[in-house]
Amino acid sequence: MYQKWTFKYGSAAIIAAIAVIALSLFANLSNMPNMSKKSGMTNTPSFPKVEAATLAVLLTDPPTVPAGTTQLNLTYTDVSLHVIYPNGTDKWVSVGASGTVNLFSLVNMTQTLATITIPVNSTVDKVKFTIENVTAVINKQTYNVTSLSDTFVVKILNGKVNQTLLGVLIDFNPTLVQIQALGENDTTVYYYVLVPSAKAIIIHELTAAHLKVGTIIQIGENNRVRLVRVTEDFSRNLTIVSASLTVNGNITSLSVTLKNEGDITFRVFGLTLHGKFNTTMKWFFRGSGHGWQYKCKVRVYPQTIPFKVNDTSLIPLCGNFPEKGKLFKPFSSVTIEPGETVTLNFTGVIALYTGWKHNEYPLFTVTPIIDNEYTIRLMGEGFHSYTVTATSP
Repeated sequence: MYQKWTFKYGSAAIIAAIAVIALSLFANLSNMPNMSKKSGMTNTPSFPKVEAATLAVLLTDPPTVPAGTTQLNLTYTDVSLHVIYPNGTDKWVSVGASGTVNLFSLVNMTQTLATITIPVNSTVDKVKFTIENVTAVINKQTYNVTSLSDTFVVKILNGKVNQTLLGVLIDFNPTLVQIQALGENDTTVYYYVLVPSAKAIIIHELTAAHLKVGTIIQIGENNRVRLVRVTEDFSRNLTIVSASLTVNGNITSLSVTLKNEGDITFRVFGLTLHGKFNTTMKWFFRGSGHGWQYKCKVRVYPQTIPFKVNDTSLIPLCGNFPEKGKLFKPFSSVTIEPGETVTLNFTGVIALYTGWKHNEYPLFTVTPIIDNEYTIRLMGEGFHSYTVTATSP
C-alpha cells in the first residue's frame, strides 16, 4: 500500500516538473529574436493585424440636357470595384449597389451608393457599373432614352487606399441628345439618346455622413477642381488626330482617327456629329388603283447624330427600328492602349424609322450638307472635339 502511494506522488512530481520546464522554454522562445533559417531555428510565425479601410462609393452627375428637361432618371446595377490587395492578388468586388437616381438631383452634389471594407494599402483602380434603364421628363412628357453604352468600366486615378476612411467618386457626365423627325400627319416627333462621359477619382475629405447609403451632400470645391483637371488631362492625352466626312447621294462616310498619347488606357463609348443635316422623309402608301406609291419631303434640321462604337465600327443611333419597335440595342466600347492609334469608320445610310403600320413606315434619310462644317465630339473617359468639313467623293 505504501509503495503504491509513493509511486503516485512521485509520478505527479515528475509531471509537474515537465510542465514547469515546458512553460519556461516557451517563455524564453517567445522573447528570443527571430532566428534565420540558416541557424536552423525558427520562431512560430507572427500574423500582424491588417488595418481595414471603409470605402464609400459616391456618384455625381452634371448632365447636359435639352431645354424643358426636368428629370433624367437612371437605373443602375452591378456596381463593382477592381481591388488589388497588398499581397498582389486582385479581384472584382461587388459593392451590392443598385437603384434609380434622378441625375438632376446630383448637380454639384454627391450621392452615396454603397460602402465596403477593404485592407489599407490596397489599390482600387477600376469601377464597373451597368445602366438598366433611362427615362427623361421633357416639357412634362416622359420619354424612353437609349444609352450609347450600357456597361461601363472606368479607370480610377490615384486609387491607393492609404487611410481608413475614403471614397471613390464616379463622375457620370452624360449628354442627352434630342433627335428630331417627322411623324404621322407631318407632326414633329423626338427621340432621345444618352451619350455619357465618365471618370472616377479617390477622395479623402469624407465625414461620417457620407457613409449612409442614399445620402446626398454638396461636393467640395477641392474635388470639383480635381474632376475638371482630370477631364483636361484626358483631353490632352486622347486626341482626334484626323477625320473625314464625305457624302455620295444618300451614303455617308465618316472616318475618325484617335491616338492615345498618355500613359494609361482610355475607353471610348462613342461620338456625336453636330451640325445641320438634310433630312429626307419618304413613305409608301397604297394609291387608288395604282398600287404602292410614295411621297418624299426634304428639310434641313439642326441636329446631332450619335454614333456607338462596336470594335472599330461606328453605328448611328437614330430612333426606332420597325423590326423591333424599340431603340437600337447598345454595343460595346473600344479600348485604346498607351501609344496606340485607332481609326473608327462608318459607311452607309443614316436612317430613322418610325413605328407606323407594316409597309407604311416613313423612312428618314439623314445626310450631311456638302461644304458645311461639323463638330465631332468624342465621348468616353473625358472629352475631345474636332471640326471637319463635309465633302463629295
